[in-house]
Amino acid sequence: MALAAAQTQQRPAFGLAKLERETLHERAYEEVKKAIMGGAIAPGEPMTIRALAKALGTSVMPVREALRRLVAERALELLPNRSVSLPVMTAEKFDEIVRIRLALEGLMAETAAKHITPDELKRMSRLNEEMIAKLRQGSKKYLALNQEFHFQLYLAARMPQAMSIVETLWLQIGPFLHHVTTDFGQSDFLGHHEAMLKALGKRDGNKARAAIEADISEAAQTILESLRQA
Repeated sequence: MALAAAQTQQRPAFGLAKLERETLHERAYEEVKKAIMGGAIAPGEPMTIRALAKALGTSVMPVREALRRLVAERALELLPNRSVSLPVMTAEKFDEIVRIRLALEGLMAETAAKHITPDELKRMSRLNEEMIAKLRQGSKKYLALNQEFHFQLYLAARMPQAMSIVETLWLQIGPFLHHVTTDFGQSDFLGHHEAMLKALGKRDGNKARAAIEADISEAAQTILESLRQA
């Protein structure tokens, strides 16, 4: 009886384990990182710990730790007043990142064509359909869906080391995808995604690489022109 009582006391209420402090910190980090990569935070947009904590519905401590990690990863810069901002992006730096992305993400797309499962391909198709709907609504929320679409593709490549590098690159270029929402042709944008889905369905690695390279190159050209004008 004593053992049964002890087991009952140890069992979490409703079968749910308490949310650990480390788990909350990790979730805060992942959410802020996803927002940066998905273009939810625009260049020059102020980022305060309290505003981010309010958006996440948490205390300031997990957010402070998330920002500290992102500063260490050079996704954010610490300012003299202890606030944070996105790093300054130059045309030269962006051009270098694009050339790395073409090589690495092209390889991952080509590899994904060999390994992608039917369920993964269906998920990419659903994400593309959701993107089309958001674009028709004039909503910039499609940027986050675009990031999910790309990363579902890269996950299908089964290349974890390459994925960690791609995440670092997207943390740097994600905020500048805002330039694409106004200047990049929607027909080109969606056309590259459709070509990608067809290539993956046929397991054609060469065409998958060509589709992702075209997607990256044309969007990058729009962003580069904006950076040079600035």
